[in-house]
Amino acid sequence: MAAVATAVGLGLTSPAAAASSSVDLDTTAPGWDEAAARLGTAGSLWEPTETASLERTRPIAVLADNLAFAKASATAGDTYAGTRYGRGTRAYWLDEKWANTGWAAEPAVATSSAPVGPVRIRLGVPGMRTTVTAQVSANCFRQPSGRNPVPVPKGFRCTTADVLRTGGTLTMTARPASTMTAPGTTSIVIRTAGLSYGALVAIASSLVQVAGSTTEGAGSAQMVAMCGQMVTGRMTFEQASAFATSNGYSARVGSVDGVPQAVTMDYRPDRFTVGLVANAVTDCTYG
Repeated sequence: MAAVATAVGLGLTSPAAAASSSVDLDTTAPGWDEAAARLGTAGSLWEPTETASLERTRPIAVLADNLAFAKASATAGDTYAGTRYGRGTRAYWLDEKWANTGWAAEPAVATSSAPVGPVRIRLGVPGMRTTVTAQVSANCFRQPSGRNPVPVPKGFRCTTADVLRTGGTLTMTARPASTMTAPGTTSIVIRTAGLSYGALVAIASSLVQVAGSTTEGAGSAQMVAMCGQMVTGRMTFEQASAFATSNGYSARVGSVDGVPQAVTMDYRPDRFTVGLVANAVTDCTYG
Protein backbone atom coordinates (compact mmCIF):
# COMPACT_ATOMS: atom_id res chain seq x y z
CA MET A 1 0.00 0.00 0.00
CA ALA A 2 1.08 3.58 -0.55
CA ALA A 3 1.48 6.06 2.26
CA VAL A 4 -1.54 7.94 3.59
CA ALA A 5 -2.20 10.93 1.40
CA THR A 6 -1.82 13.49 4.17
CA ALA A 7 1.82 12.40 4.65
CA VAL A 8 2.80 13.73 1.23
CA GLY A 9 4.46 17.16 1.20
CA LEU A 10 7.87 17.79 -0.32
CA GLY A 11 10.06 20.88 -0.56
CA LEU A 12 10.10 22.95 -3.74
CA THR A 13 13.15 22.60 -6.03
CA SER A 14 12.03 24.18 -9.26
CA PRO A 15 14.10 25.72 -12.07
CA ALA A 16 11.60 28.57 -12.29
CA ALA A 17 10.22 31.00 -9.74
CA ALA A 18 7.91 29.15 -7.37
CA ALA A 19 4.30 30.08 -6.82
CA SER A 20 4.52 28.99 -3.17
CA SER A 21 7.15 27.87 -0.66
CA SER A 22 5.91 24.28 -0.51
CA VAL A 23 4.00 22.00 -2.85
CA ASP A 24 2.08 18.73 -2.69
CA LEU A 25 4.26 17.10 -5.36
CA ASP A 26 7.88 18.02 -6.06
CA THR A 27 9.75 15.40 -8.05
CA THR A 28 11.53 14.69 -11.32
CA ALA A 29 10.79 12.24 -14.11
CA PRO A 30 13.15 10.61 -16.63
CA GLY A 31 10.72 11.11 -19.53
CA TRP A 32 7.52 12.88 -20.56
CA ASP A 33 5.39 9.73 -20.20
CA GLU A 34 6.44 9.41 -16.56
CA ALA A 35 5.96 13.14 -15.97
CA ALA A 36 2.38 12.93 -17.24
CA ALA A 37 1.66 9.89 -15.06
CA ARG A 38 3.00 11.66 -11.95
CA LEU A 39 0.55 14.50 -12.43
CA GLY A 40 -2.47 12.25 -13.14
CA THR A 41 -5.10 11.37 -15.71
CA ALA A 42 -7.07 14.65 -15.78
CA GLY A 43 -4.60 16.41 -18.08
CA SER A 44 -1.80 15.82 -20.54
CA LEU A 45 1.69 17.00 -21.44
CA TRP A 46 3.37 17.42 -24.84
CA GLU A 47 6.76 16.00 -25.89
CA PRO A 48 8.88 17.42 -28.73
CA THR A 49 9.92 15.06 -31.52
CA GLU A 50 11.99 17.79 -33.23
CA THR A 51 14.65 19.10 -30.83
CA ALA A 52 16.94 21.16 -33.11
CA SER A 53 19.52 18.37 -32.60
CA LEU A 54 19.70 19.22 -28.89
CA GLU A 55 19.71 16.55 -26.18
CA ARG A 56 17.62 16.93 -23.04
CA THR A 57 20.11 17.97 -20.35
CA ARG A 58 17.91 17.96 -17.25
CA PRO A 59 15.37 15.60 -15.72
CA ILE A 60 11.80 16.80 -16.15
CA ALA A 61 10.73 18.71 -13.03
CA VAL A 62 7.15 17.90 -12.00
CA LEU A 63 5.26 20.05 -9.47
CA ALA A 64 1.66 20.23 -8.26
CA ASP A 65 -0.06 22.11 -5.46
CA ASN A 66 -3.58 22.50 -4.03
CA LEU A 67 -5.27 20.42 -6.72
CA ALA A 68 -8.98 19.58 -6.58
CA PHE A 69 -10.98 17.43 -8.99
CA ALA A 70 -14.52 16.81 -10.20
CA LYS A 71 -15.78 14.74 -13.13
CA ALA A 72 -12.30 13.90 -14.46
CA SER A 73 -11.21 17.54 -14.52
CA ALA A 74 -9.05 19.70 -12.27
CA THR A 75 -11.16 22.46 -10.71
CA ALA A 76 -8.42 24.19 -8.71
CA GLY A 77 -4.69 24.17 -8.04
CA ASP A 78 -1.38 24.52 -9.84
CA THR A 79 0.71 22.19 -12.03
CA TYR A 80 4.08 22.33 -13.79
CA ALA A 81 6.40 20.14 -15.86
CA GLY A 82 9.54 21.50 -17.44
CA THR A 83 13.07 20.81 -18.61
CA ARG A 84 15.96 22.10 -20.73
CA TYR A 85 17.39 20.90 -24.04
CA GLY A 86 20.97 21.85 -24.90
CA ARG A 87 23.40 24.01 -22.93
CA GLY A 88 25.02 27.42 -22.92
CA THR A 89 24.45 29.65 -25.92
CA ARG A 90 22.32 27.12 -27.85
CA ALA A 91 19.44 25.73 -25.82
CA TYR A 92 15.74 25.86 -25.17
CA TRP A 93 13.52 25.48 -22.12
CA LEU A 94 10.12 23.79 -22.32
CA ASP A 95 7.60 24.68 -19.58
CA GLU A 96 4.08 23.22 -19.41
CA LYS A 97 1.00 23.04 -17.18
CA TRP A 98 -2.56 21.78 -17.38
CA ALA A 99 -4.35 24.76 -18.93
CA ASN A 100 -7.19 24.78 -16.37
CA THR A 101 -4.72 25.16 -13.48
CA GLY A 102 -2.28 27.87 -12.44
CA TRP A 103 1.51 27.62 -12.76
CA ALA A 104 3.17 25.75 -9.87
CA ALA A 105 6.38 27.36 -11.16
CA GLU A 106 6.27 30.44 -13.35
CA PRO A 107 8.33 30.42 -16.57
CA ALA A 108 10.92 33.20 -16.61
CA VAL A 109 9.97 36.38 -18.50
CA ALA A 110 12.70 38.76 -19.72
CA THR A 111 12.21 42.50 -19.21
CA SER A 112 13.49 42.97 -22.76
CA SER A 113 10.77 40.78 -24.29
CA ALA A 114 8.58 42.34 -27.01
CA PRO A 115 6.15 40.80 -29.50
CA VAL A 116 7.18 39.36 -32.86
CA GLY A 117 3.65 38.25 -33.75
CA PRO A 118 1.32 35.28 -33.99
CA VAL A 119 2.02 32.03 -35.84
CA ARG A 120 -0.26 29.11 -36.65
CA ILE A 121 0.97 25.78 -35.26
CA ARG A 122 -0.30 22.42 -36.50
CA LEU A 123 -0.24 19.74 -33.79
CA GLY A 124 -0.89 16.02 -33.76
CA VAL A 125 -0.28 13.09 -36.08
CA PRO A 126 -1.52 12.76 -39.68
CA GLY A 127 -5.25 12.24 -39.73
CA MET A 128 -5.61 13.67 -36.21
CA ARG A 129 -4.27 17.20 -36.51
CA THR A 130 -5.43 20.43 -34.94
CA THR A 131 -4.25 24.01 -35.48
CA VAL A 132 -3.68 26.55 -32.70
CA THR A 133 -2.39 30.14 -32.70
CA ALA A 134 0.86 30.74 -30.83
CA GLN A 135 2.41 34.07 -29.86
CA VAL A 136 6.12 34.63 -30.46
CA SER A 137 8.27 37.28 -28.78
CA ALA A 138 11.98 38.12 -28.74
CA ASN A 139 14.25 39.84 -26.23
CA CYS A 140 15.17 42.70 -28.54
CA PHE A 141 14.14 45.73 -26.45
CA ARG A 142 17.22 47.43 -25.02
CA GLN A 143 16.70 48.37 -21.40
CA PRO A 144 18.55 51.50 -20.21
CA SER A 145 21.99 50.65 -18.86
CA GLY A 146 22.50 51.04 -15.12
CA ARG A 147 18.84 51.87 -14.42
CA ASN A 148 15.77 49.97 -13.32
CA PRO A 149 13.91 48.24 -16.16
CA VAL A 150 11.22 50.30 -17.87
CA PRO A 151 8.03 49.00 -19.52
CA VAL A 152 8.37 48.07 -23.18
CA PRO A 153 6.70 50.90 -25.16
CA LYS A 154 3.28 50.14 -26.57
CA GLY A 155 3.53 49.13 -30.19
CA PHE A 156 7.22 48.19 -30.00
CA ARG A 157 7.93 45.08 -32.08
CA CYS A 158 10.80 42.64 -32.61
CA THR A 159 11.55 40.83 -35.88
CA THR A 160 11.81 37.12 -36.61
CA ALA A 161 15.59 37.62 -36.97
CA ASP A 162 15.70 38.89 -33.37
CA VAL A 163 14.69 35.42 -32.12
CA LEU A 164 18.11 34.09 -33.14
CA ARG A 165 19.99 37.25 -32.17
CA THR A 166 18.49 37.86 -28.72
CA GLY A 167 16.50 34.75 -27.79
CA GLY A 168 12.81 34.10 -28.28
CA THR A 169 9.70 32.77 -26.57
CA LEU A 170 6.67 30.95 -27.98
CA THR A 171 3.50 30.56 -25.91
CA MET A 172 0.40 28.59 -26.84
CA THR A 173 -2.44 26.50 -25.53
CA ALA A 174 -2.15 23.04 -27.08
CA ARG A 175 -5.24 20.93 -27.48
CA PRO A 176 -5.96 17.40 -28.70
CA ALA A 177 -7.54 16.93 -32.10
CA SER A 178 -10.49 15.24 -30.37
CA THR A 179 -11.76 14.95 -26.81
CA MET A 180 -11.72 11.21 -27.46
CA THR A 181 -7.94 11.10 -28.00
CA ALA A 182 -6.53 12.45 -24.75
CA PRO A 183 -7.66 14.70 -21.90
CA GLY A 184 -7.53 18.43 -21.55
CA THR A 185 -5.62 21.38 -22.95
CA THR A 186 -2.08 22.36 -22.01
CA SER A 187 -0.35 25.73 -21.58
CA ILE A 188 3.10 25.60 -23.20
CA VAL A 189 6.01 28.05 -23.11
CA ILE A 190 9.18 27.47 -25.16
CA ARG A 191 12.12 29.82 -24.48
CA THR A 192 15.20 29.73 -26.73
CA ALA A 193 18.81 30.86 -26.87
CA GLY A 194 20.82 30.65 -30.09
CA LEU A 195 17.95 29.19 -32.15
CA SER A 196 16.26 30.73 -35.16
CA TYR A 197 12.59 31.63 -35.48
CA GLY A 198 12.18 28.68 -37.86
CA ALA A 199 13.75 26.28 -35.36
CA LEU A 200 11.45 27.58 -32.59
CA VAL A 201 8.35 27.07 -34.74
CA ALA A 202 9.57 23.60 -35.79
CA ILE A 203 9.99 22.54 -32.17
CA ALA A 204 6.50 23.74 -31.30
CA SER A 205 4.99 22.04 -34.37
CA SER A 206 6.63 18.71 -33.48
CA LEU A 207 4.96 18.39 -30.07
CA VAL A 208 2.96 15.19 -29.53
CA GLN A 209 0.52 14.64 -26.69
CA VAL A 210 1.39 12.42 -23.72
CA ALA A 211 -1.38 11.52 -21.28
CA GLY A 212 -1.10 10.07 -17.77
CA SER A 213 -2.30 6.51 -17.21
CA THR A 214 -4.04 4.97 -14.20
CA THR A 215 -1.82 1.89 -14.67
CA GLU A 216 1.34 3.98 -14.19
CA GLY A 217 0.25 6.70 -11.80
CA ALA A 218 -0.31 5.26 -8.32
CA GLY A 219 0.45 8.09 -5.92
CA SER A 220 0.12 10.73 -8.62
CA ALA A 221 -0.64 14.32 -7.67
CA GLN A 222 -4.22 13.67 -8.72
CA MET A 223 -4.61 10.61 -6.46
CA VAL A 224 -3.04 12.47 -3.52
CA ALA A 225 -5.44 15.37 -4.00
CA MET A 226 -8.46 13.10 -4.39
CA CYS A 227 -7.60 11.25 -1.18
CA GLY A 228 -7.46 14.61 0.56
CA GLN A 229 -10.88 15.56 -0.84
CA MET A 230 -12.41 12.31 0.40
CA VAL A 231 -11.06 12.85 3.91
CA THR A 232 -11.67 16.59 4.29
CA GLY A 233 -15.09 16.26 2.65
CA ARG A 234 -16.09 13.49 5.10
CA MET A 235 -17.48 11.56 2.15
CA THR A 236 -19.58 8.45 2.69
CA PHE A 237 -18.26 5.37 0.93
CA GLU A 238 -20.95 5.73 -1.69
CA GLN A 239 -19.85 9.31 -2.36
CA ALA A 240 -16.15 8.35 -2.37
CA SER A 241 -16.76 5.45 -4.75
CA ALA A 242 -18.75 7.65 -7.15
CA PHE A 243 -16.06 10.35 -6.93
CA ALA A 244 -13.33 7.81 -7.76
CA THR A 245 -15.30 6.27 -10.62
CA SER A 246 -16.10 9.65 -12.20
CA ASN A 247 -12.36 10.34 -12.36
CA GLY A 248 -11.44 6.93 -13.81
CA TYR A 249 -10.46 5.19 -10.56
CA SER A 250 -12.06 2.69 -8.16
CA ALA A 251 -12.47 2.58 -4.38
CA ARG A 252 -12.91 -0.07 -1.68
CA VAL A 253 -13.34 -0.17 2.09
CA GLY A 254 -10.27 -1.18 4.13
CA SER A 255 -11.62 -0.59 7.63
CA VAL A 256 -14.90 0.27 9.37
CA ASP A 257 -14.86 2.02 12.76
CA GLY A 258 -11.29 0.81 13.30
CA VAL A 259 -12.01 -2.81 12.36
CA PRO A 260 -9.95 -4.06 9.37
CA GLN A 261 -12.00 -5.53 6.54
CA ALA A 262 -11.05 -8.54 4.43
CA VAL A 263 -9.40 -7.18 1.26
CA THR A 264 -7.27 -8.72 -1.43
CA MET A 265 -3.52 -8.00 -1.38
CA ASP A 266 -3.20 -7.42 -5.11
CA TYR A 267 -1.62 -4.22 -6.34
CA ARG A 268 -3.99 -1.87 -8.18
CA PRO A 269 -2.46 1.50 -9.13
CA ASP A 270 -5.92 2.85 -10.02
CA ARG A 271 -7.58 2.02 -6.70
CA PHE A 272 -8.22 3.86 -3.43
CA THR A 273 -8.65 2.05 -0.12
CA VAL A 274 -10.56 4.08 2.45
CA GLY A 275 -11.18 3.77 6.18
CA LEU A 276 -14.62 4.68 7.49
CA VAL A 277 -15.68 5.97 10.91
CA ALA A 278 -19.42 6.51 11.35
CA ASN A 279 -19.72 5.95 7.58
CA ALA A 280 -17.40 8.88 6.76
CA VAL A 281 -13.97 8.55 5.13
CA THR A 282 -11.26 9.30 7.68
CA ASP A 283 -8.20 7.90 5.90
CA CYS A 284 -7.30 7.00 2.35
CA THR A 285 -4.47 5.12 0.63
CA TYR A 286 -3.82 4.14 -2.97
CA GLY A 287 -2.14 1.28 -4.81
